[in-house]
Amino acid sequence: MAYPPAPVAQPVRQGNGFGVTALVLGIVGAVFAVIPIINVFTAIPLGILAIIFGCVALGVSGKRGGKGKGTGGSGLVLGIIAVAGTFLINALVFNAVGNAIDQYYEEYKDECSALGFTDEECDRFIEDAEDL
Repeated sequence: MAYPPAPVAQPVRQGNGFGVTALVLGIVGAVFAVIPIINVFTAIPLGILAIIFGCVALGVSGKRGGKGKGTGGSGLVLGIIAVAGTFLINALVFNAVGNAIDQYYEEYKDECSALGFTDEECDRFIEDAEDL
């Protein structure tokens, strides 16, 4: 009795692990980029790693006939967004806080002057309050 022919083995589809890694790191980094102060410790390292893995993935995809080029490129772009977004968000937040402090200081000086104190006395009150 004859045996049926063995099934033809399908070629194993190779993915690009570097591209997937870059994409995941880029997504997580971009999410953390919008959280002020914490983003320095999370989004910047993740974004840098996403950029590195994205570049490696694009290099490897050239050897594999373009497989994984999309994930590598997306990870690279998201890594750049994570790093740039971190600096942008922190600049906006610190600028807003600085403006609020300046506005509060001006309002305090106006109220202090309205009570009849000189500018030097008002400044001394602020310095004394800071020493508390």
